[in-house]
Amino acid sequence: MEEVYQKALAQAVEVLRKGGLVAFPTDTVFGVMALMEHEAACKRIYTLKGRQEDKPLQVLVADHEDALKLAAPGPLEERFLRLVRAFWPGGLTVVVPGKAIPPWISKDGSVGLRMPDHALLRELLRRVGGHAAATSLNRSGEPPVRTEAEARAFPVDFVFPGEAGGLASSVVDLRTGEVLREGAIPKEALLALLR
Repeated sequence: MEEVYQKALAQAVEVLRKGGLVAFPTDTVFGVMALMEHEAACKRIYTLKGRQEDKPLQVLVADHEDALKLAAPGPLEERFLRLVRAFWPGGLTVVVPGKAIPPWISKDGSVGLRMPDHALLRELLRRVGGHAAATSLNRSGEPPVRTEAEARAFPVDFVFPGEAGGLASSVVDLRTGEVLREGAIPKEALLALLR
């Protein structure tokens, strides 16, 4: 990896560990992230976005093993694995029952997990324990940020250099089999694996 990205990774890790917010270009849109265990940092995300506190944050994971540490899919495990093997890393968020998910992430104990198709972001996640709370960087109801220049307009503690990939992730609720949002992955492709 280029020296500039190594330096940026080290800075982002330090900011996250100190309870700060990092804006990061992903394979979908620019995201804002905090360590899931840092309640105050996660609550800052809600304030920054003007987001209602009953709307859960997603959790980005570095790999399948990290996802399984946070998920408690029970009888849905086969379907969960089928989906993530087909579409991860990539633009799919899967909502599943969670293991010890803090109430500031999700009020009902579920968790929306995604493994981004972005090597630098997955490396950052590995360096902070394999996961982090995240959501799109934007004011609620407004279009997501796609450029570094737009990201710098937000009150975050560090903006990772780069540009975002494109469409927001698709979201599937494994508990109900519903596609909650069609984004980077077409609804038909998801429904085929949910049956």
